[in-house]
Amino acid sequence: MKKEEYYDTNYDFKEIEMDERFIICEKEMKLVFIIQILFTILSVAAAYLLGRGNPEDYTYIMGLPAWWFAVISISLVFLAIVIYITKFILVDMDLGDEGTIEEKGKTKIKKWSENSGS
Repeated sequence: MKKEEYYDTNYDFKEIEMDERFIICEKEMKLVFIIQILFTILSVAAAYLLGRGNPEDYTYIMGLPAWWFAVISISLVFLAIVIYITKFILVDMDLGDEGTIEEKGKTKIKKWSENSGS
């Protein structure tokens, strides 16, 4: 590909092939957003539902109010989920022009020039 062709903006979007790395990144982004939203909803719900009322009437677990203990427990569960996802689900890849995708010990080489048909 010549330099002039590289910077040419006269093209049709339908002719562009989507790079597999960006598809993987989009799926991972959605997964992380869903986990963050679930964590936020559960933490706020636990704090709100267990922390209502007079503090003298609170239930205490190991010296902590039940709502605080619940939020800590939820945080630890989601910490374990995030560690699992980071180690076993998220894919390590190079986002350069010629990138590689590493999937569980295998290296799959994906070159942009191979996708563009050049």
